[in-house]
Amino acid sequence: MPHIDDFVKDIMENGVSAKTPHEAEIKELTGVITAEKKKIEGEYEKIGRLYYKNNSHKTDGELGALVAGVNASKKKIKDSKLKIGQLFDITFCEECGEQVDEDALFCNNCGAKMPVKLLPGMVLCKHCNKAVREGIRFCTNCGHSMLEEPEPPKALKECANCGFTTNDPDLMFCENCGRRLVTEDGEEVTQEEEAPKEPTKKVCTNCGFEIFDVETMFCNDCGRRLVEASELENAD
Repeated sequence: MPHIDDFVKDIMENGVSAKTPHEAEIKELTGVITAEKKKIEGEYEKIGRLYYKNNSHKTDGELGALVAGVNASKKKIKDSKLKIGQLFDITFCEECGEQVDEDALFCNNCGAKMPVKLLPGMVLCKHCNKAVREGIRFCTNCGHSMLEEPEPPKALKECANCGFTTNDPDLMFCENCGRRLVTEDGEEVTQEEEAPKEPTKKVCTNCGFEIFDVETMFCNDCGRRLVEASELENAD
């Protein structure tokens, strides 16, 4: 026995005989089915557009793959339009599409930064984004130095316990938690010819915490600086 969907589909594709009982009513009902299907397709499209509008940044999962496909197509369309403008020697804003002057730094319509076209022998100033002659020491637009700025020095030492960093070559222990610092390659910072120290008993005079350790300088419970037990005995 045929499924109702197949049965009705056959009627809609092939029609019904004029001698079929209720011919007019059947045609009216199939017309309703056709109209509602078109309506559903329209609603599907609206749902898809609404989802894309609210989730155009989400490109993970099954729906994300569709979103990524739409984004890629949109980019190809935009790039093609901009290329057409270039072929006519007309510059358009990549954000809003308005025509802008060829040497404009920003779009007069939406304020978006415009890409700078560099001629041979020209470079961009990293501070004002203006094209200037290559080799000059100072930007002719903003006056800033065009020389390469040195990168800030990397931290030479780091505390593996709390993340404290320092470039001080003489500092051996963390200023925050008192643990011994390590170098960039993970080696512990040591002094030259430093004699190994035997673990000594240390006591917290605030909460009574005790530990036998050379490196730990602060209490693990309350954070107060530890005192060697021998110092307390001598004080007594």
